[in-house]
Amino acid sequence: MNARSHRSGPKPPSLAANLWVLVALLVLLALTAGSAFVPMGSFNAVTNLGIAAAKALLVMIFYMRLKTDSPLLHMVAAAGFAWLALLIALSLADLLTRVPIPVS
Repeated sequence: MNARSHRSGPKPPSLAANLWVLVALLVLLALTAGSAFVPMGSFNAVTNLGIAAAKALLVMIFYMRLKTDSPLLHMVAAAGFAWLALLIALSLADLLTRVPIPVS
């Protein structure tokens, strides 16, 4: 076999790195499940959204290899999140501008 591999791009993360990310995701999952039993009022939603963002960042950086892959993949991921943000903003604008219909 020649010196060049059939794979292009950076080498995949090691097994140890994948296991550490898995452990971190499981700890964050336990925090999410445990926060359901802690009465924090409206701060509970903020906490869970922060935990969800941390989990999404771990998945994007390590499993999607955004940390080491090409800038094109960075632009595609950014475009996807920009589209998601636009859809959420438009849905929220629709929800907040609705007038309640009186029940008669």
